[in-house]
Order: sequence, then structure tokens, then C-alpha cells
Amino acid sequence: MAEWEPRTGDRPGGALRGVAGEPGAGGAEDGRRDADRPAELAGDLARAFAGPGGTPASRPPSPGPRAVEAGAMAGPRVVQPAADALGGGPALGAGPPSGTGAPGDGSPGSGPGSGEPMPDGAGRVPSPHPPVAAQAFGQEGADPAEQLDLTDHSAVQLPPSPALLCDGSGIVLHTNAALRRLAGSADPTGMKLRQLLVGPDSDARLVRADRRLARVKVVRWPQAGDRTVVLLTAFPDAAPAASDEAPALDLERATRSGTWTFDLQAGTLTRSEGLVELYRTLGVRPDGPDGPIEGEQVERVCRMLRRGPDDSPSPVRGGHSSEIRPEGGSVLSCRTRVDRTPGGAPLRLIGTVQDVSDRRRAESRAQRSGQRFADLVATITTGVAMLDGRGRIVDANPALCQLLDADLEILRGVPARSLSAEKQSGERSGLPDWLRDPSHPEPTYRIEQLPLLRADGTRVDCEVVVNAAPSDDGRPFWLLVVTDVGERRRAADVLREANTVDPLTRLPNRAGLLEIADRLLAGPDAERVAVVSGDVDDFARVNTGLGHEAGDALLVELAARLQRELPPLCTAGRLSADEFAVVCADVGDAGGPQALAATVAELMRGTVTVAGRPATLTASVGVATRDGVPAGPRPPRGDDLLRSAEVAVQQAKQRGRGTVAVADRGTVGPVQRQLELEAELRAAIETDALRLEYQPVVGPDGTVLSAEALLRWSHPVHGEVSPGEFLPVAQRGGLQRDLDLWVLRTAAAEAATWPRHGQRIAVAVNLAGLLPADPAFLDEVAAVVDATGLGWDQLVLELVETSLVALPRPALDAMSELVRRGVRFAVDDFGTGYSSLARLKELPAQTVKVDRAFVTGVGTDPADFALARAVVEVARAMGRTTVAEGVETAEQFHVLRGLGVNAFQGWLFARSLRPDDLHRVLRGGGLPTPATTATPAGGTPGDW
Repeated sequence: MAEWEPRTGDRPGGALRGVAGEPGAGGAEDGRRDADRPAELAGDLARAFAGPGGTPASRPPSPGPRAVEAGAMAGPRVVQPAADALGGGPALGAGPPSGTGAPGDGSPGSGPGSGEPMPDGAGRVPSPHPPVAAQAFGQEGADPAEQLDLTDHSAVQLPPSPALLCDGSGIVLHTNAALRRLAGSADPTGMKLRQLLVGPDSDARLVRADRRLARVKVVRWPQAGDRTVVLLTAFPDAAPAASDEAPALDLERATRSGTWTFDLQAGTLTRSEGLVELYRTLGVRPDGPDGPIEGEQVERVCRMLRRGPDDSPSPVRGGHSSEIRPEGGSVLSCRTRVDRTPGGAPLRLIGTVQDVSDRRRAESRAQRSGQRFADLVATITTGVAMLDGRGRIVDANPALCQLLDADLEILRGVPARSLSAEKQSGERSGLPDWLRDPSHPEPTYRIEQLPLLRADGTRVDCEVVVNAAPSDDGRPFWLLVVTDVGERRRAADVLREANTVDPLTRLPNRAGLLEIADRLLAGPDAERVAVVSGDVDDFARVNTGLGHEAGDALLVELAARLQRELPPLCTAGRLSADEFAVVCADVGDAGGPQALAATVAELMRGTVTVAGRPATLTASVGVATRDGVPAGPRPPRGDDLLRSAEVAVQQAKQRGRGTVAVADRGTVGPVQRQLELEAELRAAIETDALRLEYQPVVGPDGTVLSAEALLRWSHPVHGEVSPGEFLPVAQRGGLQRDLDLWVLRTAAAEAATWPRHGQRIAVAVNLAGLLPADPAFLDEVAAVVDATGLGWDQLVLELVETSLVALPRPALDAMSELVRRGVRFAVDDFGTGYSSLARLKELPAQTVKVDRAFVTGVGTDPADFALARAVVEVARAMGRTTVAEGVETAEQFHVLRGLGVNAFQGWLFARSLRPDDLHRVLRGGGLPTPATTATPAGGTPGDW
């Protein structure tokens, strides 16, 4: 016969098929061979694993055409659990032979001596020949009884239905699982058959372990060696109670598992009820077009069995494990063991299937999390190490390997104690002193500096952060984060040098020089310290004429001169482009402040050849000591002396090129006051700490026509600061435009709320920084008017005469656009600037304000009278209205009114009013004037 060889190219179901015929055979002979040869897998496996007296290649005698009852089996048969296994008849090819006698009920065709075959539980007539599986173990032409090992009772294969094997005296030798279940999970082996079965075979009673009787029909099947196979067919009322298998089913449900059994003789696959339920719960189709889902595992184990124990790479005797991954994402673990006869022949495969989907997902998550952690640690630029309970390195990242100059394989197992560069005490059994126990109240701690040894024996200073914690097994575990603080110190030194050294001249910069001065001023000889500041006169012409490279070369030459030729105890530094400074620890040793300043000026003066061209230089120099610094709440520091020296430089420049000046408190104090005031004014603008007052502009009858916004500042420390003091500060500090915008926004917002008395009152705003020549002039003014809701005709913009000289065309266009919208322009202080009458004619201004310089003497000085009259007549000729400023007496009012002035402003009518006072004036209808009251000539100003 052909030896069984699984076809590995088939799907799992096909892999279990045996080979039915010899290659090349055909015709009638083929049909005879196919009919005579057992085509089921049971026959193939029986021949493949022949018992004593047989070999895998032996050819058994032909059992005749009646040996195979239902044709060849193409794969393993699946037998469902529970009632099907208990109530079914013998498996195909496993029934008893016909013509055998067995005790019965005396009915025809049954019982002892019956000549007719007894039907099995499925209604089929068993074959009169010995079982195919039994014949397969014998040699061809030999007596099967002589070939079988009669002492191996398990070699007799029992069908899946309840069956047992007994000897000639009626002692039970062997049982199957179905019988044991029917008997109540008791193993009747060793009992006498008459103690187990009561009554006639056609209607017998099986005595169960619980002493209950189960009704059965008995079929007896004689075997070689005076043995008999007894088959039991349970009647419906004899099925075991559900509670018999309930504990096993509950256990399978609880563990999400099940079992299957593959009978190597019969080629049948039986699944437990728990396994069927598990498949159903997971939505798994256990039987598909390619066979059962367990087929691949069965094929793999069978292949290992065929190779034999010597060639098998896997210990089949101990079991085989694999995983099944059906569609849907489930993972099933399948462990298969081989059940063998006492002689070692394989009988059946028993598989345990368990749903391990959650476990695998958890393992996958843990693996991914661990990989992410490992990747993270590998990318960290600081060193990371993990120590076990003995303080040995179990893992480290590349940064630590690089820090210690050792490969990971070398570091693994190295005690942390060996890494310490300093000697450790021996009190902690091999652990270094700096490792805390996890039970410490602060298990996470930082070691600011810990010297460690590198692989080459050198030491490196490190900062170590340690986390001590117990591991899963309870032993200590340490995580170290190691940083090279030596590298940090080197980086700090480089950064400090970059912050304190001038990169061009390599002299100390401002920060470096002030650090030296502060250190000297904190010492016992602070009164001897002096700071000199020197500024090259007109250095810009060197950069412009010779180029910036030549200018840099000149600065390097000056720095070299200062370093070489300064008096002892003097340190030179470069503050900015062409500004140098010198800190002297003992100005007395240098001849005094004046002599030290002259020395520095001399070193910075002279002809220097740069790029082959001579350049003659001079420098203005200032010097300051502690006596030249204004008194303050704290002792003078380096920046105080340097600031005073720079003020002295400005004084020297005012005297002429190449001069020196010594700072004193009388000159430095006001300058510092202006600088402080500038900073405070800037903060006042940002925090709205300023306020506005308004001075009315009235007509001859006292009607208020407009009000001029006047800026006021109440300082929180110095009280009221006059505009004459802070406006020049704003001009020098570049704050005029910011001030104009603040005044314009505030005045427009307040004027929009003024009460009306027959007409809308206009607000006049003086502009000194936001001028028509500014590209954003039109947009800024329009934005303020739109945001505040002020009427366009309520805004008057006053511009001083000097700001209107030579305005470009875009500026004039911006003014004309605002005039078109309703804004009015007034020329302030007319007659005091440089504009010509022709220029005045071109300006889109509607009002000319007569300066108070002409108004003061208009009633007493003929020249003032003539100038005032000229201004009024020129304005009238050009169609402009006039406003007289600074009117303080009735005489001035009457004279100006007689000249034709249209409106008046001054203390004669009202001083500057706070917003609430202006509201009362506007609600009252106006202010009194000499034309409406009996104010005597030369009278005092009004109450306002």
C-alpha cells in the first residue's frame, strides 16, 4: 500500500486526507484496490503508526469489499458534543463484525448464537470482518491475534459512543469517555460486567455511580484473546443529567476555553460544548470550505509524529502550542498533547483552545509602550541608566555610553559603586553611599555634583537625579539621569565670555567693565575708583570715507594703544561703536581725575594709518569718581560712575573737539533728572497717568467758540510737573508723537460729550510730533475721529509756524482732505517763525493765532501795535480769521477788538479749566468779556 504523506500544499482540511491508491494504477484493478483499501484517515494513521509486528510501509491483506461501509473519508469527521456523542452508534469502520453472538433478550437476530448481524445505534449493520484499524497493525497473511499485543487493552479502539472492553471472565479492562460520562464520571475499570449491567441486552440497565439506573441497549462484539467489546446505546430517558457536565462547562466559560479531541484511528474530531460556545461567541466559523479550524494544528502535530522523536525538533510528547487567528481580530491559543497507549503508540490528539485576545492586546500595548519608552530614552541627550537590586547596571541609553566612553555590553553588569570616582564606604554591601533605599521618605532626589569614572580612567563631574522604587519582585530598582555638569560649566564660561567681552577688540564690553567697577566699588578703596569715558569725535566720517573695515581696523588700533599704554591698575573696555571706557582702581596713582582723563584723551588722539591712508583723530573725554555722582539711597555703583562720565563727555563736546571734563554733581544731577523724567513720562503715557485741561476761546460777546486742550502731569512723587519741564524732555526722548496721539484721542473723546449751547463747541489740539508730513497723518486723525464719534467740524488742529515750512505735496494733500471733511487748521505763534506771507497763502489753514509776544504790549508799545495790526490785516486779506492769545487785560481786549481780531483767549476770560468746570461754563452760555461787563481798563482777569 502507499505510505501516508500529508500534502502540505493543501488547506488544513485537505491536509488531513490520506493517499487512496498507488501512482500509475488504473482500470478494474484500481477499482478493486480502492474498494479493498481503507480510504479513511483512520486506516492511514493506523498503518503509519503500526504497533508490534507491523511497519509503516507494510501492506495489510485486503479485507474484502465489506470492510469499508460508506466509502472513503476525505477528511476528519467532526462529532458534536453532548447528546450526539452519547446517543450515536459506532464510528464508521469501528463497528463489530457480523455473525458474533452476544447475550440478548432472545428475540430473533439478537442474542447469543444469532446468525444475523446486530444493527448498531445508527441502524447500520456492522461488518463481519475484524476492524480495519485492527487489521492494519498485522503483517500481510498473518493471524491478527498473533500480531496484536493482547496485554495492551487500550490498543483496542473503542467507538465514540459508550463502549467498554472486558475479558472472558467479565472483568472490565478498558472504557471510553462516553461510557464514563454515561456512568456518572466514574471509571468502572476492574469491575465485573454483571455489577455494571443488569437485565437483557435489548433492554438493560446501567448502574451509575450515583446508584441510579440508566436504560441502555447492549451489543457485544467478540475480540481476539477472549475479549469482548460491549457497546451501549442509551435510551432517551437514560441521558445523563445536565448537571453532570455543568461544572466543566462553567469552568470553560469562566476561562473562555474549550477542548477538542482528534481520534487518530477513526479520524474524527470532537469539540466540547464549551469550545462550540466559545466559537459562537467570537463569531468564528469552525468548519469552513477548507476543513475545520483545528486542521492546521492537527496536521502539524501529525507531521511531527510521522518524523518520529529523533527527527522532531519539537517535544511532541510534552505538547505542542500554536495560535489561531481567525477573522475578526480574535487570538486563540491552542495547546495540543498526544494521548498514547501504554506501549507508546499515539491514540488521539487532545487540544485545549483558549481565547487570549485580551492578553495579546495587553501584551502588544505593553510592548509598544515599552518600545516607545526605549525610543524616548534613546533620544534623550542626557545619560539614563537602570540599576537592579544589587546596584548593577542593567540598561543604559546611548548618551550615557558616550558620557562614560563605554559600549552598552561593557556597562551591563558594572556595579554603580565602581563608577564612583570617590571612595565609598563598605557599609551597604556593595551599594554606593549615594543610592538611597526605596523606603526613604524622599526616594527621588538630586545630587548636584557626583564625580564618575570613565572607561579610560578619567573623571567627569556629573549631576545625577536618582529615583528609587521597588520592582515587581519587591527588590530595589534605581533609575538614574546623569548630566555632564563639566560641559555645562564650560558652556557657561563661553556664554559669560560672550556676554562680557567685545568680539572685535577682545576688550571687556559694557557688562564686563561694569562687573570690574562694581567689584572695586565694593572693596575698601572705593573712594579711589574712577571711570573714564572717551568718545571719538566725528567717527562716522571714517566709516563713510574709508569703509567699515577700515573703521574696525582703527578701533582695534585704539584698543591696542589703551591696553599697552594706560597707567597701572587701569582696565580698558569698549562700550559701543566708537566709545571706550577705562576703570581705574587708584585714580590717585594716575595723578588724579583730570590727569587720568587727559592721558586717555592723548592715547585716543593722533594720526592713525588705516588701509594705507592717514586718519587724524581726536576724542572727547569725561571722568567721574564717587564725588561726581548725585547722592542717592544706595552707595554708587559702576553704572552710576559710567553714566556720570558720559554726561561729562557731552559737556566736553560742547566745549570743543578733543577736550576733557570732570563730572560734578551740579551738572550730572539735572541730566540724570531729565533721564529719569523721560522714563517716567513714557510710563505715564502707557498707563494714562496724564490729564487734560481746557482754555476757552471766546468771541467778543463771551460766546465760547472752542477750547484748547492743554496737557497736565501730576507726578506721584514730585507733584505737578510743568509743561515747560516735561515737554523738552519729550522732545529729546522722541516722545512727542506719542504725546500728540494721546492728547488727540483723549480730547476728541471728551469733546464728544460736551453740552451744546446753540452750536457744537470745537476742541483745539496742538500738534508737535504728529505732523502733516508724517505718512500716517491722515489715517491717524481719521481713526481717532471715527473711534470717538466727534464731529469733523468740532476738531481744530493747531500747528506751529515752523512746522509748516516747506511742506511736501503729500502733506498739503492730507491737510486739504481733512479740510474737505470739516477739520480746521490754525497756525499757532504766527509771526515768530520763518514762514513767508506767500507760504501762508498756500496753506489750507482757516485761522491765524496772534502770538502773545505781540499781544502783551499792544496797548502800550507802538511796535507791538503795528505788528499785531499787520498780522490781522494780512489774515483778513487772505480770508483767515484771527485769534489773539494771552489776552490778560481789558485794554488789550479793546485794542485787539478795534484791530478786527475775531476771537480771544487768555486769563482775562478764564484760566485752563478741568473738564467738569468747562461743562458748567458751556451750560451757562459763555463767559463775561469787557464788551459785556463794566470791567475797568487794566482790570484783573475773570474768576475762572
